[in-house]
Formats: sequence, structure tokens, C-alpha cells
Amino acid sequence: MIEVRDVHKWFGDLHVIKGVSFTVEKGQVVVIIGPSGSGKSTLLRCINRLVEPDQGQVFVDGVEITGVRKGVEKLRSQVGMVFQNFNLFTHLTALDNVCLGLTKVKGVSASRARERGNALLEKVGLRDRAGHYPAQLSGGQQQRVAIARALAMDPKAVLFDEPTSALDPELIGEVLDVMTKLALEGMTMVVVSHEMGFVRSVANRVLFMADGAVLEEGTPEEVFRSPKHDRTREFTSRILT
Repeated sequence: MIEVRDVHKWFGDLHVIKGVSFTVEKGQVVVIIGPSGSGKSTLLRCINRLVEPDQGQVFVDGVEITGVRKGVEKLRSQVGMVFQNFNLFTHLTALDNVCLGLTKVKGVSASRARERGNALLEKVGLRDRAGHYPAQLSGGQQQRVAIARALAMDPKAVLFDEPTSALDPELIGEVLDVMTKLALEGMTMVVVSHEMGFVRSVANRVLFMADGAVLEEGTPEEVFRSPKHDRTREFTSRILT
């Protein structure tokens, strides 16, 4: 479903992504872990073209999406993204946030968009909050609206950029529950996360990134219990304790 092939990214003289390659099969959950500043979020943004890679290729469902100037909106409808800080429109209700892409990008009628939006809010447990504005919702509720918004475009895959890191501890579980449900339903997902319980129970594969490169890749069991790289061992021993 997703192939990242030798991707590099510079910001000025800073080499942020250093030749990263990996694949994500349809229905897989791949989780990227690593210390802050290792390039994880930038890598996700390269996949959906919020950041343009300087070198390398990205393929979605067999079609190269790097180097193509047109069709970026179509690409983003195929690869949804859920951000760390929700990125909801504060002047729109939960329902209107979910419906916006359907009407503006896909050209769906307002009535059909609202029907789809209400169904998705029901899916994430927020049907009774459809008329609420972001300021009237908790952080966990806002993030669940953001997930519903990503799903509204019927994406082939969804990228999650540390979706729980801005939440109070008691709100993290409600977001992880929705993500776990999506994984069980077969959604293709690439997740940047430090929630090791979620990683261990849901991930098919784990990538460990440090200093802009993928140093290790394997199942959660392989990466956490018998890491091959010293840097991985140092990171996992600290984060698991």
C-alpha cells in the first residue's frame, strides 16, 4: 500500500531524513518509534506531501506520488493524517469539521456529507457531540473528531503523528481504543507513537529511528525483547522502564 524508497530531506544544512526505505502492506499497522528530533514526524509529512522530499520516491498503492505537482489534494484524500495537536477548525462544529473535506474536495452534497459525518462521529463515540465546537470538547474528543475527519475521505491509509502526546493521561485511552478498533477492521496505518502498550498489542512491525535513519525494524517482540542495535537497546530499556 505504501512504499518509501531512499527518501532524504534537508532543511538548509540539516539532513533530517537520511535514506529511509520501508514498505507497508495493505491492512498492516507500522509504528515508528525513536527519540525526539529523529525525523519521525518529517518522514510522515513526506509520505503525504506536506513536506516535499529532496531525494527518493514514495508510492501509494503502486503509484508514485513524489515529483508530481498536480493532484496533491487527491493524494491527501487517499492518505489521511491525524496530527498531534488536532488541527480542527475552531469556528466549525465537530460535524462541520468532519464534513468539510467531503463537500470541498470530493464534491459530495451537503446532505450526504452530513449523513456520512454523523455515522463517523457515531463510530468514534461522539454522535452526541456533533453540534459542539472544538473549545467545548476535551482533547481526547477533539482527537477523535480529527480521526473521523480523516476517515471521511475514505482513505487507503491513515498516518498518525503522535496522536496522544498532547493529551492528559486519562484521555489517552479513548483515542487508542478508536485506533485499535480501526486496526482490527483492517485499516492500513503508519503511526508515530511512544505508547508502548499500544505498539506491543497492535503493531505488525516497528521501525526504530534515530538521527534521521531507520536503525532497526522488526516485530514488537523482536525490537523490544532482543534489539540488535545498541542505540535501539538504549532507547527501549529507558522507555519501557
